[in-house]
Amino acid sequence: MGKLLTILCLFFSLTASSQCVSNQSFWINPVGPYTPGQVVTVNYTLGNFTGININWIHAFEINLGNGWTNLTPIITPGNPFGSTGYWLWDLQNTYPGGFNFGPGWRFVNTGTAGWGTSSNGPFTMRFSVTVGATCTPDNLNISMEVFDDCTTGGWANGNCCNDPVYNIYNGNVQVVTPITSNINHY
Repeated sequence: MGKLLTILCLFFSLTASSQCVSNQSFWINPVGPYTPGQVVTVNYTLGNFTGININWIHAFEINLGNGWTNLTPIITPGNPFGSTGYWLWDLQNTYPGGFNFGPGWRFVNTGTAGWGTSSNGPFTMRFSVTVGATCTPDNLNISMEVFDDCTTGGWANGNCCNDPVYNIYNGNVQVVTPITSNINHY
């Protein structure tokens, strides 16, 4: 029973669905709360993307609270049966239509510039973040946002996908108060 509880604590998972995205899930290791200096690994999967009005998936944006630092990509999303191109890690990108993006992965369609990928998924990616050095309970929220090529300005065929942000973790830095002994003044 103890092993099962440990496994459940190490790999907490959640699933949700929305307008164009479905079967989102994640695991996070270690499970919070967190103290300064801890390195956390996040694995996110989008099980399926079904765009409306022929909109294709274009970007995965990682939203982090101000208590995180050292965002590092580990595993890039795949492109199963998708358009010609590749996923590019980007800290910031402004699309030609003015949409500001980053950090996260964006799809570079080498067949038609500005379009996403026709792949429906699944898309799995992994990244790590570090809790910054602080003595205040800074925000440690983590969420993922999925954008289609209509939102980024590459395709204009009616309504864009309007999926809510997917929350992965909500919390604050657990500040460790130093314990000191009495000061002797001689």
